[in-house]
Amino acid sequence: MSTYSTGELAKLAHVSIRTLQYYDQRGLLKPATLTAAGRRQYDEADYDRLQLILLLKEMGLSLAAIHQIITSDHGNQTLALLLDQQAAQLTAEQATTADRLDRIAAIRHRLPSATTHPLTSKTDMDQLMLAKTALTRVHQRLLVFGILIDAIELSAFIYGIFSGHWWPFAGAILVAIVLALGAVHWYLQAVNYVCPNCQAEFKPTYWVAFWSRHTPKARKLTCPHCHQTNFCVEVYDQH
Repeated sequence: MSTYSTGELAKLAHVSIRTLQYYDQRGLLKPATLTAAGRRQYDEADYDRLQLILLLKEMGLSLAAIHQIITSDHGNQTLALLLDQQAAQLTAEQATTADRLDRIAAIRHRLPSATTHPLTSKTDMDQLMLAKTALTRVHQRLLVFGILIDAIELSAFIYGIFSGHWWPFAGAILVAIVLALGAVHWYLQAVNYVCPNCQAEFKPTYWVAFWSRHTPKARKLTCPHCHQTNFCVEVYDQH
């Protein structure tokens, strides 16, 4: 039978050594034996018990509840019910996910002009993931900038209420407008748009993009290549 040191078991189960030590302190996972030097030694049964503890934690049970279940007289029956429930839930979620994937594939297949640039290599996939990550950062920074502008306006407004002087609020509004225009300019410089008709990637002019209708991921624009007006998908400008 295989035995594991604390470090070996932690690495095998993808947990930290401190986690195993804490489980030992809580009485959840006592090592099978101790060496002459006092080091913990775990066996296969301990590994199985650890896997069970980690699974029950993923299901949302507290360590106290897990300890009660695995040490009770009817623990096996309780575990069987819990695991059956979890399996049923995962099966239902799997079926729902498969159904959604089928619907996506069917709709995608019926879109006559929805061709995309093929991913021909791992490099293409890496570039796509990097672009998505960069676009997420752009959105996050824009959100932070928006919160900062709101904070400036709110602070000036509160000052006006308590002091009776409203000129700082008027000044704050002007500053907020300038900052907002600057933020939008920075944002539009960081993104491009892909035409769903011809797949061309382009950057609209500032004011065209500023006044166009948009959603969180698309903007209604006229493609300069095919001259069709559609909701074009936002992508990160990698150039």
